[in-house]
Amino acid sequence: GRDYALVGTWGGDGWAYMFDITDMANMRKTDSVQIDARTINDVTISPDGRYGVLSREGASNRVNGVVILDLANPAHPKIASRFDQELTGGVHNMFATNDHLFAISNGDKYVIIDVKDIYNPKRAGEYNHPNSRVHDVWVHDGIAYSSEWGTGVVAVDVGNGKWGGTISKPVLIATYPTTSGATHEVFPYIQKSTGKVYLFLGGEIMNRQGRVWEGTNYFGQMTTKGGVAQTSGGYTHIIDFTDPKNPRNVAKYHQEEFGSHDIIVENDVLYQAYYDGGLRLVDVSGELLGNLAEQRREIAVFKPYDPEGFTANAPFVMNAMPWKGNVLFTDFNSGLWAARLEPKQPVTP
Repeated sequence: GRDYALVGTWGGDGWAYMFDITDMANMRKTDSVQIDARTINDVTISPDGRYGVLSREGASNRVNGVVILDLANPAHPKIASRFDQELTGGVHNMFATNDHLFAISNGDKYVIIDVKDIYNPKRAGEYNHPNSRVHDVWVHDGIAYSSEWGTGVVAVDVGNGKWGGTISKPVLIATYPTTSGATHEVFPYIQKSTGKVYLFLGGEIMNRQGRVWEGTNYFGQMTTKGGVAQTSGGYTHIIDFTDPKNPRNVAKYHQEEFGSHDIIVENDVLYQAYYDGGLRLVDVSGELLGNLAEQRREIAVFKPYDPEGFTANAPFVMNAMPWKGNVLFTDFNSGLWAARLEPKQPVTP
């Protein structure tokens, strides 16, 4: 009956932390796990809460892969198993269903792992799009949507069946490139009011070269405490993917001075981690056309300024997630935050 958040660390010597977030005004760490990794780039938990997974990059023996956690007692997770078959090059992102884990292998392909028995995981399949580099994968209704940089989004039948695909034999449905050539993040969303399938694709650009204000471009020094605040570019593309054979680029969310990172859409609200632009909530109801940032669709913005942060007062939001009326988000410089969206107060003349 309690709520927990599993959090990884970038450049943090393989530490992951479990927080009790039942009272979001008083979040507390309940336990920690250290694995052989320089960076835990991604964490994920199965929908049923049975297991969690930590991705590994920079292991001391160069054997990376994933570490699967038993969450029978979520306050105190324990390591159930490790899986590294065809994942030794490093795992940047993952996606978990109750029975399978999709793990990115060295930016080349995703490996599908059978995790029905978390103490004995087995390779179940894989998909490797030709001449393409993959960064992220998200699975919905038996379709795996992967973000593959210059290739754009790649949609694959991994059990939906309409295109003849299965977990062991995935079948390509369609691809669609974005104009930026930097397709980094993908989130599929079915809009209930219209039945349309929208893909929200984040274009990650870790610099602002060639723009009037180039910023600091200081990413290589972000592991130095007290360094210079990092800047970013890129934005969120919105693709109407209702007909996979005829996708259309219909809209975007573009704040010129900041860059897009992780995306979640729930109940027609876009929860956007926008790096140095902070946490941003955007109305994505109804018909989506043009640049949403210029249409008064922004609901709220929160920038986590922290004078005691790794880099002081330098928001750099990596991930955002709605949870029971609140929003959890992680900031590169200052850790785990929780915020509540208050109702808009009426204007009194």
